[in-house]
Amino acid sequence: MFFRMDQLLLSFSLGLDFVEGEIFGATTNHGKRVAVLTAAMGQLAGWNDDQVITAAACALLHDNALSEASIERVPGAKVTAAALAAHCTEGEKNAAHLPFPSEMKDIILYHHEYMDGSGPFGMNAENTPLGAQFIAIADNLDIRYKIQSQPASALSQLREEIKRKRGVYYTADAADALLEILDENLLISLTDERIGQSYAQAIPQWKVEIQTEAMMGIAEVAARIIDYKSKFTAKHSTQIANRAFWMCRFYGFDPQTCTKVYLAAALHDLGKLMTPTAILEKPGRLTDEEFEIIKQHVHWSYIMLKDVEGLAEICRWAVSHHRKLTGSGYPDLPAEYLELDFVSRLLTCIDIYQAVRETRPYHPGRSHSETMRILWDMANRGEIDKQITQDLDSEMARFPDGDGDVPNPAEQDAFI
Repeated sequence: MFFRMDQLLLSFSLGLDFVEGEIFGATTNHGKRVAVLTAAMGQLAGWNDDQVITAAACALLHDNALSEASIERVPGAKVTAAALAAHCTEGEKNAAHLPFPSEMKDIILYHHEYMDGSGPFGMNAENTPLGAQFIAIADNLDIRYKIQSQPASALSQLREEIKRKRGVYYTADAADALLEILDENLLISLTDERIGQSYAQAIPQWKVEIQTEAMMGIAEVAARIIDYKSKFTAKHSTQIANRAFWMCRFYGFDPQTCTKVYLAAALHDLGKLMTPTAILEKPGRLTDEEFEIIKQHVHWSYIMLKDVEGLAEICRWAVSHHRKLTGSGYPDLPAEYLELDFVSRLLTCIDIYQAVRETRPYHPGRSHSETMRILWDMANRGEIDKQITQDLDSEMARFPDGDGDVPNPAEQDAFI
């Protein structure tokens, strides 16, 4: 059984573009444009499909650690060299967990390096992977000149700018490659209206088999990207995924189902990347309008996951976690999602448990017993599954101290 990894990464890219827009005021579809340009330059360089897929995926994910790095979240704020280096280092570490079809080492790490040594690591072209050079020039050009809004008449000016910086700021190889491919047709294909089709045509399909090692790495990356959206949810998705895996083992699920549930749990709040951080971190009570915006994160998760081939069941599990057994909750989901299966009910209970247990702007962290009192009240009202509540009560009581964190799956065998 396979799923389309290239489509899942597009969903990540959509969220990352929103995060970058919050921090820098960046434009929409930035990751896709960088990926299309990187793929085109790679094809010109004679790369095979696996190499093109890997470089394009790194281009989509080149800013995956923006929220993790200590970058001031004010549009137009100057980014320190230390913060830029942290963003590159953490982004490389995150992406290294993914099952790339070819070597990706240092592509994300060095995507801010330039010919004049002005990057955070002071690297030159000789020591920088060609994929990193391609991403660097595409990234810089798109941010500086908002390529998606440039008319065909601006092509000569863009080309002159590339030539002016060739061998001074942009590496000669990257500049020459971009000059070779950047014509009027390519420029038009990078507009917001056409970039989706351009990406689909430029990037070969990347299919990943649903197996333990690959799925676990993908889930870990997804959870990190989502959780670092806000300091108050810095381990929310990670802990829900860990708790879900623990409970799947408790129920005796087979290994593949355990890992599928783990991925669904890691992805459940993917749409929160599209929620303004100011609302996520608001210390006081939300207004009705702000709460409506918060509720939309589940709708966004659905939009971002529903078309990923091979992940239909995982999408259903991921986006149903605010639906109660009484029919209350949110969001407005397709009719076939309204009948909550066992895994959907399990993830609902785990999500509530984690949200109640962890520190939030509007409440302090709670102990296991305090948390379970709230869950039992909901179970007794018929809102959540009583048997799952009972099982959570007994199993999560194993982790009573501090935040009650459950170890990640790689460490769980020692406890079962």
